[in-house]
Amino acid sequence: MSQAGDESRRADSARVAGALQAALHAALSAQAADLAARWRIQSRKILLLESLQSDDHPAPAPEVALELTNELIAALAVSDEESEAALIAAGLQFGAEAFACGASLHHTVKALNVLIAMVMHASQKTAADDPPSGGSVADGIWLARALEGRGGLLSLAVIRGYTQAQGDALRDQFRHLRHDLRNPLGTIKSVLALMDDESVPAEARANANFRAMAKRNARSLEEMIADRLGDTTVAMPATVDRDVSLQDVAESVRHGVGNEAERRGVTILIDATELRGRFDVPGLELLLQVVFEAALQESHAGEEMHLTFDEAGEGRVAICLSHNSSHPPIERRSALDRLATLARRIGTSVTFADPIVISLPLHGNDRKTRVVARDGMPEEASESAVVETSHNLRSSREDDHGQASVL
Repeated sequence: MSQAGDESRRADSARVAGALQAALHAALSAQAADLAARWRIQSRKILLLESLQSDDHPAPAPEVALELTNELIAALAVSDEESEAALIAAGLQFGAEAFACGASLHHTVKALNVLIAMVMHASQKTAADDPPSGGSVADGIWLARALEGRGGLLSLAVIRGYTQAQGDALRDQFRHLRHDLRNPLGTIKSVLALMDDESVPAEARANANFRAMAKRNARSLEEMIADRLGDTTVAMPATVDRDVSLQDVAESVRHGVGNEAERRGVTILIDATELRGRFDVPGLELLLQVVFEAALQESHAGEEMHLTFDEAGEGRVAICLSHNSSHPPIERRSALDRLATLARRIGTSVTFADPIVISLPLHGNDRKTRVVARDGMPEEASESAVVETSHNLRSSREDDHGQASVL
């Protein structure tokens, strides 16, 4: 083929790809407000803001959610310096707001990944429902990579916004601490200087009030060091510093394995409980995720998994995963060894039988059990009552991309 022919073929391909790009951008732009509203609802759950049972932490703000969505969709239109600057600004703002509302960095990035998945899913659904004329597989992959690259840049901006806000908060914390430490230290130095001043009469320098003042301020220093610089006060992820609902965490994990559960025809039930406290939320999420995934690999269509909670004594809680089948939830030796190693790394213990029992420390929990009937209404019943979650497993898949979930 001649050089002119090659150039003509490339030009035709570029026109077709451009038409596909423009069509998807227009369709997604029309959906942006709906995507942003649905993601905002999902993000509150992922960020565990529902645990606060308060409207004082509404992050992300509606305008921020819409801006993030629009900036992601812009990957299908342009990719210039001005567009990237707007994307970075939106990411920085969302990261800072997530820190201010008390979310952890782990959950902030997780929430952002859901938005990226929602936009990708909307692109796929748009292309499937109204196939554009022309365009190749390569063109579709190129657009997906453009969205992925845009999402990666947004993730970096969100992380930077979060860590910058966290750094500012730490600097403020230490600034106040320095001020508070200097007051008693200054008093002690003044007393010592006065007691060493030979120009002051000896009887004045030996005044018992000076010694009492020095002791009192030294004790104040010791208390501040213990209270505000102790090991337990070292800055930790935000979710460790406040009570978090175990059920909220379990629901979040189930959301992540919903696609696989639907594909295998497996129902996942989770007990209703108000057990809550301070614990390693990211670590528990990671462990529950791999436990569910390993159990799903050995499950068959029509089976049920049932997650329950109970106090194990001595400040620990037990999370039990049972299986309504003739075999234990997990039997593969390789999977059991891998899960046991992970559990040790995050400070929990796991007993593999039927049920699988995860035991972890729970600090500052106020145990309350809320029993919910299968129709969703409270009732007086035993703690074995569960929330039915298998009404429509397809909604699990849709929820991963922003649809309403009944799982």
